[in-house]
Amino acid sequence: MSGSFGRETVQATGTVDRNLTKIIGMATGLIAVNILAMLALSYVPPVVGLGSVLFGNFFIGIAVFAVTVGGGSWVASKGTKRGSLPLAGAGLTLTQVGYALFGATVLGLAAASLRVPAIGIAVVVTAALTAAVAAVVFTTEKDFSSWQSYSFYLFVGGFAVGAVAFFVAPALILVASLVFFAAFVVSLTYEIWAVKENRYASDLRNAIGIYVAVMGVFVNVLVWVLRILELLDA
Repeated sequence: MSGSFGRETVQATGTVDRNLTKIIGMATGLIAVNILAMLALSYVPPVVGLGSVLFGNFFIGIAVFAVTVGGGSWVASKGTKRGSLPLAGAGLTLTQVGYALFGATVLGLAAASLRVPAIGIAVVVTAALTAAVAAVVFTTEKDFSSWQSYSFYLFVGGFAVGAVAFFVAPALILVASLVFFAAFVVSLTYEIWAVKENRYASDLRNAIGIYVAVMGVFVNVLVWVLRILELLDA
């Protein structure tokens, strides 16, 4: 069923020969579309206003992010497993909306003159981090299979720290953001390892995993880049 998403060759060992170029191409395309969407939406006041309301509260923001990005990626993954392109597309659309809304809000609250430079810097930093992770994964024989679980624990940890920050010590929200960033880096490491080890039976599933993780890294880097640029611009 998953063969409907792309060419696969089953080898004598029973593994599936991935089309790495196709995976990278699809993931890059999804990332590019999402970044362009968040930039465009950052110039739409109602969208930025909605995002400000939703992400202005830690718990509501986490819930929105979990439903759109988390839920969307889960639905997309189910779609690839069932060989259902419409289901995978629906999940991807939901994920794109979640990332676009968050990114548009972050960009929309910053000066217009800083938005494109911030995206450019964040893209370069994210690409460098992704390349570094890929180099580690592909040049070592380390087993990263457990890192998917580690990323989940980090997400839970980030939520816990954020909750403490909300009720007790607001300064801890910076720690929470770093934990969430680490969670996405760990998730990215697992997804790249999954491609290397032919973990999944679909090029699209592999691309979705890479896309979701890279975008998670990107939006976290974008937040920090904007903060730094705003300080320098003050």
